[in-house]
Amino acid sequence: MVYTLCHKDIQVLEFKMEDDEVSDVISILDEKHLPVGAFKDFEKGVSKKQQFRSWWRSRAIPASRQNLRDALEMLGNITTEQLAAKSFGLSLSDQYWAKPVDSPLTWKDVNFFENDFSDDVGKALFGTLDIADISSLSLLSPDNTSDGWLKKKWIMDNGERVLLKGGSGTEQQEPFNEAIASEICRRLKVSHVEYSVAEHDGRYYSACKDFITGDTELVSAWHIKNALQKEKSESEYAHFLRCCEAVGIKNMESIKKQLCQMFTVDCIIANSDRHFNNFGFVRDAATLDWQGLAPVFDSGTSLFHDVSAFDLKNTAEYISKNASSKPFAKRHLEQLEKLQCKEHCRDLRFESLSGISSWAENLLEKNRHLSEKKDILCKILEERVRETENAIFGTA
Repeated sequence: MVYTLCHKDIQVLEFKMEDDEVSDVISILDEKHLPVGAFKDFEKGVSKKQQFRSWWRSRAIPASRQNLRDALEMLGNITTEQLAAKSFGLSLSDQYWAKPVDSPLTWKDVNFFENDFSDDVGKALFGTLDIADISSLSLLSPDNTSDGWLKKKWIMDNGERVLLKGGSGTEQQEPFNEAIASEICRRLKVSHVEYSVAEHDGRYYSACKDFITGDTELVSAWHIKNALQKEKSESEYAHFLRCCEAVGIKNMESIKKQLCQMFTVDCIIANSDRHFNNFGFVRDAATLDWQGLAPVFDSGTSLFHDVSAFDLKNTAEYISKNASSKPFAKRHLEQLEKLQCKEHCRDLRFESLSGISSWAENLLEKNRHLSEKKDILCKILEERVRETENAIFGTA
């Protein structure tokens, strides 16, 4: 079957699907509106079909998602690729979607920024779907294209699109980490997504409003770094900045500052997973003008969420000192130095973080599963604030 990939109502390319896979790219209709990073001219021997297939697959729920197998079974033994197709590949992060080539559907008819969506897929992903007749299921949902490995689903709350995301293990620490990170950003005046913690059926979830609108879109740093081939002698960071310029991002000094602010917060919270899909840039979907770095989001994999209280208690100093970082260096302080964050973050007011450990302690008290770990975490957080401030200002 032949489909048209659209960017809102702009027809971008025609492609063929067979057995839920992209089998051919028939023609490119509007090169300017092609997805950033989807087609890489420097990939020798890789066809446009293969490149677009990879991009389309990236819109499906990843195989690593918690509870995915059970959810797909509940939904009628469907595949993640079929799920994405059932909702036209629509997302609440951008304006791309696909429809049969002869379909009269328009963006206004189907987009999730303006139209309601089913919560059946979200319930299945959370293991709460209770439906006797599978024929009454509706698979029209932005959950079909959500990324990441933790349980998550979109809900409607007083007309707003809100993302709920769970935690891992018995401690379920990630939702609390998101709230702590957003409070640190708020105090430092770093652009960020506001997170709160919600509890439902004994499980904890982070909640945040969609920061993308029907007029903007998020382009991940991963897609941007694929714009150009990396030179052998080039650092990862230099290559990334060159890719930013290649896709038309301007005001690079401001971008460097925003990146340094984000990585400074990551250093404070010991974020171990700021990979290239965990940050990105916002652009206008109509004009394609870049608005800047996206607000800081997805900071849950931090504060030693996967380290037991016993290990943290006995080796806290060692673990904190050797906390891993991404994506431009293996250690946080090294990353701050590589990116010259000392130069770009001199206006951060670290005195605003006075009492942050007490604030975090009050929040972590709500997590019944953390027990003695919360006290250790708060002490580490206080120490990491001092260490990070010293890295930026060189204070004693």
